[in-house]
Amino acid sequence: MSDINPSVTRSSLIMASGTIVSRLLGFARAVLLAATIGVTTDAADAFGVANQLPNSVYAIIVGGVLNAVLVPQLVRARAAKDGGKGYIDRFVTLAITVFFVVGLIFTIAAPFLVRLYTAGWTEQQLALATAFAYWCLPQLFFYGIYSVFGEVLNSRSAFGPYMWAPVLNNLVSLGGLAVFIAVFGADPTGARNVTDWGADQIALLAGTATLGVAAQSMILLASWRRIGLKLKLNFHWRGFGLGPALKTASWSLAMVLVTQIGGLVQTAVASTAASARDTGIVVASV
Repeated sequence: MSDINPSVTRSSLIMASGTIVSRLLGFARAVLLAATIGVTTDAADAFGVANQLPNSVYAIIVGGVLNAVLVPQLVRARAAKDGGKGYIDRFVTLAITVFFVVGLIFTIAAPFLVRLYTAGWTEQQLALATAFAYWCLPQLFFYGIYSVFGEVLNSRSAFGPYMWAPVLNNLVSLGGLAVFIAVFGADPTGARNVTDWGADQIALLAGTATLGVAAQSMILLASWRRIGLKLKLNFHWRGFGLGPALKTASWSLAMVLVTQIGGLVQTAVASTAASARDTGIVVASV
């Protein structure tokens, strides 16, 4: 007979179901996005690069660092008299501060980042991708706090919300795409030239993508309250045991950085091939 705890089975089912629903909605979003701006069009390539930038940067600066470093520290901190509340407040405050500053820096650097991933593009397509990137790169901040908020929940054995939150992201994105089609019309063949894109179209398409990530991160705070936690910013970081975590994170970051350099080269090569063969980035990558 199995001795598996029913609560473990229930938690596993909740996490698995969240992943499945999120993947299905993600597929639906990809299909609707293709119907909205096409797959191999210049606009689709521009948006694809811009919307992928925050994911790429996040993978470079964080990757699996939070998983490897934060959860063990949070679990150990629970032995403190306050149950780890002081450690959580300080670490989350530090993370929010760091991700905000990093997100701001990379958003300002949008033109440079776009050029890293778009060898051989015309100035018009670069301009559109950069405009998209200004709206998409703030996702970096929200991806960061989503990971931190989620890892705090994981350390308290509340695994479900972390896996279900991306569902909200997909729903917001689907809603944004539906509104875009209703207002501006679908363009799966690329009839809309890159120079025809207005600020309102760019803001709606890229802005709702970022809004989805923001909703994904902020919804986790509701789950915090259910396990008795409340976000309280605390900027008194010294002397509270954050040093070992940051030292371990720095080594993990170096390993992730080396790995991601290969991904950057691959994307740049795919972008060049796409431009040369007049095909989309997705096709070239395959």
